[in-house]
Amino acid sequence: MKLIRKSIIALGATVLSIAPLLAQTSVAPTFENAVTDITTIARAAGTLVAGLVGLIGLGRTAWKLSNGDTDAMTSLLMAIVAIVLGFLANTFL
Repeated sequence: MKLIRKSIIALGATVLSIAPLLAQTSVAPTFENAVTDITTIARAAGTLVAGLVGLIGLGRTAWKLSNGDTDAMTSLLMAIVAIVLGFLANTFL
């Protein structure tokens, strides 16, 4: 019985000593502002990349349509999907 009591006390002391390490602490306002800035930059980059991929896809579709290629609609669908997925991924930042 003494062994069980000592084990429980040791386990409780371990949990209590680890608890401050697991608690979330607030960071300095400078770091919070840096995180906000990085998130803004990532959103702008995501929007730019999605727009460029969509424009390249739409240009490829126009080129295929002008040359009479039968695969033009597949390129159009891929361009639309790229734009939608890019902006959808951008909303998760």
